[in-house]
Amino acid sequence: MEAIRRVVDSGLLNSVVPLPEYFQDRKVEIIVFPAEEKNAPSAVLPFLTMAEIDKMMKGSTTESLIGSLPNRGVSLEEYQAERLKKYESAD
Repeated sequence: MEAIRRVVDSGLLNSVVPLPEYFQDRKVEIIVFPAEEKNAPSAVLPFLTMAEIDKMMKGSTTESLIGSLPNRGVSLEEYQAERLKKYESAD
């Protein structure tokens, strides 16, 4: 997919898109992509409601893994180091 990048004065964009105050009176970078057609096969999946997500989650592997690591204030790296230490001593 082709894109265009340009650095322009923010004042040129005021009539096109509202900009936050921080962007006013300065140079900004804009990136333009072509819009995807709604019927294109790569279109984004439709929005899911919480009820639909709950229905898909019920009985899934993901649901069974939720809470499998107790929240002990330990980072993922520390969990990984702990597990690797156990495997090293298994020989």
